[in-house]
Amino acid sequence: MSATDAAEILRTVINDGQSELERSSTGLAFSGFAGGLCISFGAAAIAAFAALTGGLGIVPILFYPLGFLIIFLGQAELFTAHTVSGVAATLKEFDYLRHLVRLWVVVLIFNLLGTAFFAALVVYGKVLPPSAIGYLSELTDQIVRFGFWGTFLRAVLTGWVVGLMIWLVASSKDTISVFFSVYALALVLPAAGLPHCIADSIELFTSLFSSDISLLQYLGSFLIPTTLGNTIGGIVLVTLLNWGQVVGSKKELAQDETADEENEEA
Repeated sequence: MSATDAAEILRTVINDGQSELERSSTGLAFSGFAGGLCISFGAAAIAAFAALTGGLGIVPILFYPLGFLIIFLGQAELFTAHTVSGVAATLKEFDYLRHLVRLWVVVLIFNLLGTAFFAALVVYGKVLPPSAIGYLSELTDQIVRFGFWGTFLRAVLTGWVVGLMIWLVASSKDTISVFFSVYALALVLPAAGLPHCIADSIELFTSLFSSDISLLQYLGSFLIPTTLGNTIGGIVLVTLLNWGQVVGSKKELAQDETADEENEEA
């Protein structure tokens, strides 16, 4: 990929970030809650198909990207998406910093409320068979067994993968490209055991509501390390690296910006 191509992608990411940062808190809250509900379909699909096939094998894992596909194709809010678009927009214009903090807080809270609501439907509404709930519990055990730092390090890689999704989606020209970019990268997460603070909250909330884990375990072994790791991974390994790639290519970027100005004048 040339520096000019990277500059085009970065401008798309920045424009998307600016649009999101300028949204009202009410709109972000509704979209964040919807995003929490939608992303939960990934882990729920794994559990449901594991119940049908008799185990957490390759077939159930193939359905994990469903939640991410709904998010990206349906344009719902996902907290980790703004470690790229929101941060890129803020790097360009630091006045957006307070808007970035507001966006992060609102979207994170309502993403979690959405996943908690979905988990409540699973546990108290019995919308999934008991065997599927058991597989959600198995997924929880696979996440919390690494402890704080083990989960944190894996979450950094998750943030990197999700950040790359944002970058590739910004470079995609059609829905098919978006579909394959999101599906392929999302599939890496369950295959490699990489935790996502929102996408994996349904299994943790399910275990919490079922009294299989404590609130302290949820916070200390999952939510805090995963949120920190996802955030750092997206910012450092995607946003800052690609920002540096474009801004560091001063000659090419300058030529690209001049071309844009000429197009606008025309």
